[in-house]
Amino acid sequence: MSGRCSPTKALELLRPAFEPMEAAAELTRAVHDNRCGIIGNGTTIKSDIAPRLMVVAQPENDGRWTARIVGTFALGGVKPTDVWEFEIDEVKALLPQPDTRGEALERATAAAEEAMIEAQAQAEAAEARAEAIASETTTKPDPGQPRRRPGPKPEHPLWRLDVAAFARQFFNKKKRGPSAGEVAEHLQIKYDGWEPPESDIREVLRFLIRD
Repeated sequence: MSGRCSPTKALELLRPAFEPMEAAAELTRAVHDNRCGIIGNGTTIKSDIAPRLMVVAQPENDGRWTARIVGTFALGGVKPTDVWEFEIDEVKALLPQPDTRGEALERATAAAEEAMIEAQAQAEAAEARAEAIASETTTKPDPGQPRRRPGPKPEHPLWRLDVAAFARQFFNKKKRGPSAGEVAEHLQIKYDGWEPPESDIREVLRFLIRD
């Protein structure tokens, strides 16, 4: 929907995202910083004059809210007969926009958690199969060769899941993705000083947070 609307209609367009007084304050700020033009008697008000205008919300006896324009001019200024209007598209642009980046991070984190759980299950199954095969082997080791010890298991095999959960909580709170250093600090606290290489952390973050 395009066209123009009255100050009262502009107030209604911003509800329920804003309370009436907040909507009037947001309209005033938008007029002052040129995000939303204001038209007086058919003429767009110039940017050097617009900061002298304010949108004021006031309740009516029937429960409705109306809005009017007042001015801070020393002489002259706003008259009762003046007709004030806003561009509807510019008013609607003041409404809070959906956080698409946050939604994308939520989806990526959920997918990462599922993939990492599945990978962990596959790794555990492969390890169980390897142990079963080793237990069934009847070949005796050569006495002349030193016995090889199995390699160490990862100290915290599910740390990537912790990174995914931390990244989601961090983004919801600060509206940006965490750095590898911030993730490392979180893991140090969680795992009593242990942390994976930051290159591995950055690889997980690149998977989770993609523009």
